[in-house]
Amino acid sequence: MNIQHLVFAPAALVFGLWGVVRSPAPAIASAGVCGLITRQEAAAALGAPVPAGAENIVYAPLMGRSVKLEFCRYGTEVSVARYALGPEATSLFGKYRQSLLDEGYLNVKGVGDEAFIAKGQLAARVGNTGLIVDVGQARGGGAPEQRAETALAKLAISRM
Repeated sequence: MNIQHLVFAPAALVFGLWGVVRSPAPAIASAGVCGLITRQEAAAALGAPVPAGAENIVYAPLMGRSVKLEFCRYGTEVSVARYALGPEATSLFGKYRQSLLDEGYLNVKGVGDEAFIAKGQLAARVGNTGLIVDVGQARGGGAPEQRAETALAKLAISRM
């Protein structure tokens, strides 16, 4: 299997692609991944009201093991995902970034150990943990969304 697809899987899962087992999302957010960003912070980042966060967990194959991805979605416009990359975190994150060379990415300084924006979302690595933040999924991922994603990622990382 192509490593690019293995590394891309966590980001692709933000958009709900197939091939994974999902747990049902509770009606009320728990203190898990939804505890990284509050409803008020999500609404402020989007510039519009958002519903309460809904969590779900996805297990995806990565390098011969199962990786737990925790999602919190505030409606369809704001999401945050946290996932364990394990001891190969630096290498996997770097390979994911390299896989986006043709599509372009923007490195972001001051967010976690390393971070970049690509495909309308911010991806960050903190130690062996990955984080994906997406604001304004249907709005095109321009500068306002990038600023909002950066601010939310910093908040989320401060609470990890």
